[in-house]
Amino acid sequence: MNIEKSPEGVVILDYNDILTNADVSDAIEEAFGTHSHCLGIILIKNLPKGYAEKRTRLLRLASVFAMLPEDIKNKTVHKESLYSFGWSCGKEVIGGKLDYLKGSYYANPNYDIPNATPKQKLEFPMYCHPNIWPKDDLPEFEHAFKDLGCFIMDVAKLLARACDIFVSSRLPSAKQNYLEKIIMESHTTKARLLHYFPTQLKDDKATRDTSDSDEIEDSWCGWHVDHSSITGLTSAMYINESDSTFPEIQCPDPYSGLYIKTKSKKTVKVSIPKDYLAFQLGEAMQLASGNNLLATPHMVKGISSNVKSEIPINVISRNTFAVFMHPPLDEMVGDITFAEFSRDMFRSHY
Repeated sequence: MNIEKSPEGVVILDYNDILTNADVSDAIEEAFGTHSHCLGIILIKNLPKGYAEKRTRLLRLASVFAMLPEDIKNKTVHKESLYSFGWSCGKEVIGGKLDYLKGSYYANPNYDIPNATPKQKLEFPMYCHPNIWPKDDLPEFEHAFKDLGCFIMDVAKLLARACDIFVSSRLPSAKQNYLEKIIMESHTTKARLLHYFPTQLKDDKATRDTSDSDEIEDSWCGWHVDHSSITGLTSAMYINESDSTFPEIQCPDPYSGLYIKTKSKKTVKVSIPKDYLAFQLGEAMQLASGNNLLATPHMVKGISSNVKSEIPINVISRNTFAVFMHPPLDEMVGDITFAEFSRDMFRSHY
């Protein structure tokens, strides 16, 4: 097949092709395979009508929630789950420091109360706790979160089917429909609504720890790979928070945004069009595929405090939404269960 790519070289698939089970194995290999030029990310275009509205509604609400009084936001903070349900800010360790540059809202978009054993609930509250919602303070938030999250999962199921076909062709011992079944059946999926706070000017350090390094203000999220099987991403929405309507604006810094690293260690800035979804793989799928499909190293670079902009950069936020589709806790990923695989990661990051 002819493989369509973005200007940066990202593989693009048409939604209708994965919907009708067209053979897209060449595109899967070109996106997620082991070749040195593979970028490890794929874009889906021509999504069903309604996606744009779902994206806009939820990403605006990220700013609305982030600007609520601290006492209201704190009602949704849940320490016992290692801050993996509800609101989290300043709890995650990035580069050895607590991360105050972004806030996150976590929930399972598919199950308000995940199915888990009493032992799993005790040992893995980061996956097994019930969702927490700001029902009284922002009642529309829950529906918008679930609506977009479940939409992304539905698209992911179709893409997963194509990934499974490719893996089976390379690894005959692989479980049939492995990734598709994970998305359909697992109760450990976690969606994360991210709000990157506006960049602070260099003489304004009251709310950010940037005292000893410019690297923090230049990077909203350091290099990492997801530990999921597959991750779905919306395009980022940059918002002028000085306007009470929270209008979406163009990012004033051409260097700000998502970066990924190829297998040959080349760094590439990736743009996700507003009406597209992006998908990348995590470590769990890399292990399950026998390293035939690889996880995607990525980072997010913030707006530089030196950039020139008609809108002051200290009122511009960045909101985005990611859905991390994980295996069940007792599913094997390589030689260990996903529960064992994820335990150390959580302890090292929170």
